Amino acid sequence: MARTAFVFKIKPELKSEYKKAHDQIWPEFAKVISDAGVSNYSIYFRKDGTLFAYLEADDFNDSMEKIGSTELNKRWQEHMEKYFVKEDKNILGPEIEMLEEVFHLD
Repeated sequence: MARTAFVFKIKPELKSEYKKAHDQIWPEFAKVISDAGVSNYSIYFRKDGTLFAYLEADDFNDSMEKIGSTELNKRWQEHMEKYFVKEDKNILGPEIEMLEEVFHLD
């Protein structure tokens, strides 16, 4: 299982709403994510609105393609769009920056 981490930004003043949306994630969308091979998925918040996300998947790109091809993902991203801070407004969902792993200890 490969580890993947990335960052993106939300409007810091909307943190509570963003967290509530994830506390109430649509069960059918959580299943889409799991069925795409994603596990151990966590998101962490920094005061400036930066979110750090970590997940595990055999093939990150394949998993994201599977999730991204669903109508449910499109609806979720549209539902969440108001939270994201991004330069490219043509992207549906967050504008992510992939992080390089430099150390890991089991």
